[in-house]
Amino acid sequence: MLLKPYKTSDYKIALESFLKRLNPGHEKAFKIEEELSLQEAGENGEKHLLTILTENQLPKNTYILHNISIKSIITIQIDIILISPSWCLILEVKNLNGELTFTNNPPQLICVKEDKKLSYRSPEAQIDQYILGLTTFLEQHQIKVPIYGAIVLPYNNAIIDKPPSKYPLFMGRGIIQYIWSLPKKEVIPSKQVGELLIQYSKERIWDHFPLTQYYSINPQEIRTGVECPNCGTIPMKRLKRTWHCEKCNTRSMYAHEKALRDYYMLINKTISPSEAMNYLRLRNRFEATRILKANSKSRTGNTTACKYELSING
Repeated sequence: MLLKPYKTSDYKIALESFLKRLNPGHEKAFKIEEELSLQEAGENGEKHLLTILTENQLPKNTYILHNISIKSIITIQIDIILISPSWCLILEVKNLNGELTFTNNPPQLICVKEDKKLSYRSPEAQIDQYILGLTTFLEQHQIKVPIYGAIVLPYNNAIIDKPPSKYPLFMGRGIIQYIWSLPKKEVIPSKQVGELLIQYSKERIWDHFPLTQYYSINPQEIRTGVECPNCGTIPMKRLKRTWHCEKCNTRSMYAHEKALRDYYMLINKTISPSEAMNYLRLRNRFEATRILKANSKSRTGNTTACKYELSING
């Protein structure tokens, strides 16, 4: 049963907005496109594996959680975790193709593809950290349960030159048989443990917002205006208390909310009424102030030089 479903990462959403608001001919557009492609590949792999897990029968009372981030003895972020009454299983998902080599000294994953050799962080070292963090977290809540780890390639499109030595590696549906091979002695209430992890899981906020600063791009090169929620056209036109898309004729009262999230992720985490007026393409400062009051966490400064603190969640 899927207890914590798939959710697109804020970083991927930010990269998509970045490309929409950056000139396609910009010198760094290709680099951002490459990064978005990597993020999409990773998340598509996780979605595919979640589909495999939910479409196949699992042991009774086994719960599936996607993207769990827990602060323990170390901070851990687990792609997918399964919790049964008998065990916890951490799945590290790698959506890679080409020729893969898992090494121990130093621990890394080497991928050779189209005459290019790329090095990735060792999945085995990641699982070691996740097991340490999860074990410590559960023991703090008086829970003891066997914890297993496995590496999963969601698609059968890679050649394994040298497999991992510590944790098993599976392709796609091969993980199902392994799940059924695990012990069946019940030791924990699986749903309650899953809910505990969700309760303490913190949504990961990308560390490098705003992205213009991270990629060393002048914020003035970012396209201004509100994006149409229907067709994606920028900008929409501001009418009285609503937004109108002249391309598809869509009207929306709240289209500015995404635009302000884009501002947070791309330009700055705070914004003044005059900056909002220019960025949202509003008619006056008073309209900007009204929108910011309804869509910010707090305000600092006096009336003439105030700033509003934005949030990634609107």
